[in-house]
Amino acid sequence: MGKIEQFKNREIKAKEIFSIKEIDKNTGWGFIKDYHYLADAKYFSMYDYGLFIEDVLVGVASFSLPQGNVALKGWFSLPNTTKDILELGRLCVLPELNGSNATSFLLSNSIKKLKKDYNIRAVITLADSSRHVGSIYQVCNFSYYGLTDKKSDFYREDGKKNPRGSTKNSKGVWIERTRKHRYAFIMDSDLECNYNKKEYPKSNERLKTICCNDSEVVYDKRFEKYYTCPLCIGKLEEVRN
Repeated sequence: MGKIEQFKNREIKAKEIFSIKEIDKNTGWGFIKDYHYLADAKYFSMYDYGLFIEDVLVGVASFSLPQGNVALKGWFSLPNTTKDILELGRLCVLPELNGSNATSFLLSNSIKKLKKDYNIRAVITLADSSRHVGSIYQVCNFSYYGLTDKKSDFYREDGKKNPRGSTKNSKGVWIERTRKHRYAFIMDSDLECNYNKKEYPKSNERLKTICCNDSEVVYDKRFEKYYTCPLCIGKLEEVRN
């Protein structure tokens, strides 16, 4: 991988070292599990693009149909059956390429291929505000549409998130969900976004996770009980004074 050092030292340009082509989902999934910070967390994929140095895979961009029952309605007032708007689900490169423009080269050129090959009108994505502000999307000229709305999830006594249904008489605790930065790269000028465009957040504006304010203890005011924080500790157990 001597070419990587040449690239990082700006001796050769991205287009001289990299090629991008569509890859099968299993190949993309294998790379993402090894190199993305979410590891093998569940995600959905429709189109995967690989970043290659000769025949060696060094990066993956994975795109899917937007997730969530109201995703496309919220963004563009479109039905969920819409197939020409995608969500960037995963984006990662080899660790030795971090900090270079390899990631932006992969993302920008993957989007060009999506438009050319599949007539994709827009790509949306969300950036976890507790981890980063989405600098890579700013570099790639995505538009920014602010933070997602505040939401909370209910964690039961078994430590698992309650999927649905009433929690009125259930023991557990509500924890505010991490908000996400909304970005979109819109290629169809006739496509109007429902969210208001805003100025890019700065890198020093990363939000702290507010589940327990680093105390590792959360409080259920309904039953006046303290529990270990399921997000920090991995389980919900009553803490007795």
